Amino acid sequence: MTSPISLADRLAAHSELELRVSALLDIVEAEAGLLDRADDAEEAVITNLRGMGNELLTEWGADKEDQQCAETCLKHPEAKVRKKTLIG
Repeated sequence: MTSPISLADRLAAHSELELRVSALLDIVEAEAGLLDRADDAEEAVITNLRGMGNELLTEWGADKEDQQCAETCLKHPEAKVRKKTLIG
């Protein structure tokens, strides 16, 4: 039986997420020293969570696209892979 992967190990595999969680912990532990008011702490948490959500969903979307492309290539090996290019 395999042992479950620890949260620390899972976070280490996603360095950007690990940095965001660390920043949230800094706010909670008042390590930043700049957040004397609840409004300031709230704003810092909201900003951090919005950024984290954006990064996570972007990563999730890219992974999902890669997964679907791989599945399509397996189902339809005759299909050609081509990326849409933007002409600027």
